[in-house]
Amino acid sequence: MITMLKKNIFAIITFLLLMNMVSAVENSYLTTTLMKYEPQPAEPGKYVKVYVKLQNNGTRTAENVVLQIIPTYPFSLDIRTLDEKYIGLLGGKSFHVAEFDLKVDENAVQGTNTFKVRYNIDSTRQSWVEQELSLTVQSLDAVLAISKLRTEPKNIVPGSIGSVKIELENLADSYLTDIKVELDLSSNDIYFAPYNSASQKNIYQLATGEKKELSFDILAFPDAEAQVYKIPIDITYYDNMGTEYTLSDVIGVIVNSEPDVKVTVDSTDILKDKMVGSVTLKIVNKGFNNIKFLNLKITPTDKFDILSASPEEYVGNLDSDDYETVEFTFLIKDSEEIDIPLKIEYYDPNNNFYEENLVVRLKIHSSQDFGENGNGNTKWIIALVIIAMTVFFYIRKKRKKTKS
Repeated sequence: MITMLKKNIFAIITFLLLMNMVSAVENSYLTTTLMKYEPQPAEPGKYVKVYVKLQNNGTRTAENVVLQIIPTYPFSLDIRTLDEKYIGLLGGKSFHVAEFDLKVDENAVQGTNTFKVRYNIDSTRQSWVEQELSLTVQSLDAVLAISKLRTEPKNIVPGSIGSVKIELENLADSYLTDIKVELDLSSNDIYFAPYNSASQKNIYQLATGEKKELSFDILAFPDAEAQVYKIPIDITYYDNMGTEYTLSDVIGVIVNSEPDVKVTVDSTDILKDKMVGSVTLKIVNKGFNNIKFLNLKITPTDKFDILSASPEEYVGNLDSDDYETVEFTFLIKDSEEIDIPLKIEYYDPNNNFYEENLVVRLKIHSSQDFGENGNGNTKWIIALVIIAMTVFFYIRKKRKKTKS
């Protein structure tokens, strides 16, 4: 008896539920879905147009229908925009698509974000149904910027060690992860090698707006020529949604050293009693680098005049560990020692201009200085010859007497 009663109760409940379902289908039955949104994904700090689909799944026409949007953070409506759309009649098995423009907050968390909509289910607008819809917010470009590139020192001498400094900045609206930065030194045209560190370095995570500097120690080959070497930089990283990005750039590393040019007096035939003569200057390049467009100019003083056609001489190129000579004709104005002021101008291999003011000292001897030294040497030679001849004849004469 009890079992029979339970079965009857269950049958009645099932019947009532089915009747309600049939009634709902025969009446208006409204639901909403987010049909689409543009752009997709929505971007922080910009507008997104959402298309909300209100569908009548029943058979009866819904009357006096209103669809209202309820923005929640990070979404908002422009103050000049209405928050509801009047649909009016919505026939059974039909739908209406309403458009709303939402502003996405610039500090929105990237990922899935929600907003709410509601609609009335009776013609008197006394009963409302609220639903939550979601969309994805993400920056289209997860920008990792190279904010600074530099080398220390600015000019790296062949055979010496320098550092490449790379500063990265996260310009995206979310954190970036697994950042890998590599200096590509594989080319035969790049005369550098990693020194005491790998050519690749990693950053686990970089927050929004955060900066971080990486340092790579490199060794310039001893035979590296003075010039600018372009070293490729390859970067890979991921945004918070797991999307991979790549970034490539180039840093120019300068191989150069300070020039070391010396000028000395190589020879002269000027004497105190012969105040006109030639002076040969020797220009030596003692530096690592070749120099080019070398020009030398002498500035006359009250101690001498230049009798050459020009006080200036163009030398041209001068290789490292090499020298050139230039000759000028001087008129000396009664002095034992004079300083010759001169200016040299030239360019290094990287087209940096150099100008140096130098002073070369010229010591003037007299012919008597050379003559005294010459006569003294001659007298000694003659004396030695006489002594040698005397000894020779003495020994020879003594031998003859012994034989006889």
